[in-house]
Amino acid sequence: MSTTMQTAEERVARLIDETNLTNGGGLKPWNYELTAEVANIGVAATEDEQTLQVNPDWLRFVVSSEDFKACVADEIVAWYLIQELTTGS
Repeated sequence: MSTTMQTAEERVARLIDETNLTNGGGLKPWNYELTAEVANIGVAATEDEQTLQVNPDWLRFVVSSEDFKACVADEIVAWYLIQELTTGS
């Protein structure tokens, strides 16, 4: 894999910044953490924020295979859709 961890993490950080700017208006902010506690990717939500949990090895793989949007960015979109369907907000 030629993608460095720094490059992969920069992509996630930029995604989180863009998401917070786009969805800012009173919604809970997003954060991210690199963790081996998830196999691929997950979302941990609290009353104050949502945290995108990303396995660093998997992240490097999806960035190097050019699947970042489908595998990482779309996770946030899916989270919002699920929230809307389950809570009506």
